[in-house]
Amino acid sequence: MFAIPTLNDSVERARRAFRSYLPSTNAWIKPNNINPTSKVFGGIEHLIFQFADYIQKQKFALTADGENLDKHGEELGLSRRPARPASGKASIVTTDALAVDAGAVLTRDDGARYLATAAGTIPGAGTLIVPVIAAVSGADSNAIANTPLDLTSGFSGPGLTDATASVDSAGIVGGLNVEEDGAPYTGDLGTFRGRILFRKRNPPAGGSPADYVTWASEVVGVTRVFVERRFNGPGTVRVFPLMDDLYADGIPQAADIARVAEAIDLVAPAAALVTVAAPVALPVPISIGRLNPFTTDVEEAIRAELAASFRTNSRVAGIDVPIAPMPYIASPTSFSRSWIWQAMSNAAGEASAAVSLPADDIALAPGQIPTLGSMTFAAN
Repeated sequence: MFAIPTLNDSVERARRAFRSYLPSTNAWIKPNNINPTSKVFGGIEHLIFQFADYIQKQKFALTADGENLDKHGEELGLSRRPARPASGKASIVTTDALAVDAGAVLTRDDGARYLATAAGTIPGAGTLIVPVIAAVSGADSNAIANTPLDLTSGFSGPGLTDATASVDSAGIVGGLNVEEDGAPYTGDLGTFRGRILFRKRNPPAGGSPADYVTWASEVVGVTRVFVERRFNGPGTVRVFPLMDDLYADGIPQAADIARVAEAIDLVAPAAALVTVAAPVALPVPISIGRLNPFTTDVEEAIRAELAASFRTNSRVAGIDVPIAPMPYIASPTSFSRSWIWQAMSNAAGEASAAVSLPADDIALAPGQIPTLGSMTFAAN
């Protein structure tokens, strides 16, 4: 393996070259013109080596970035999943009659705008629920419940004077940024690099399990996919998409399932009877005792590690036959209790602790996926 010389190494090489080809010169002594010249040549050589290293990385989807990763995707017919605007509902409380036009604008304190997707009226005092969508796509358009909103335009009626608005209890959700590159040497299907690597490692095969993973993962928001063959007899296939970046438990909603089903229907083999379904969440309650140190920071670190562990290790159970090279097959499985111990031990600041719940591995029924449930901590 070729190691790129450091800047100092390149400068030293230039100094030795001057000594070799110009006897009696000394590039180590200042002041003379050979000393700064050696630094200039060494810097140029070092820059060339760095650029060559950059070019070498762009040759492979494992390490390419930006527009060069886009070109790797284009060779396979893959493009980045576009940004998506958040949507939800706004709650407007008024003391008198109020009318809302379709396209009415509500504004968040930081300037983010939301547009009413349907007109609505209320004849007197009360609460009016208005469906809204963000004016600009991206994750920044998401808003948690009860976030205050200003009634900017498109509202009329005597109730406008005292009306107040906020995000409904379900929040304004679903906003996503343009698909990210993904870290080098990793294969998370929720990233562009991960999808490219999966496609390279699993060429199209006329309806293989990997094909269904590829087709489903092209839908905006999908981060993981599990496939169950012959779930209802020969020719049947069940696809379980997950959307970890959109929902806390990763379970997609009915509208998301419809989008995935529509995308797969366009490319699936005609003879296949395909069902796209949301996995059934099985929340796993966790109790941790003898936590040392017993601090909020350590608790939050454990929560973060456990959330990452559930995303990495949880799988949808099914009746398919396990195939080692295909971890996306929905086959009989369970969630190991040891993964909870491991995640807890990986948490920053944790010195010692014990998992008291669950008491054993988590058994799963077909179609279920384990999700992080309620958590309790104790010092003893």
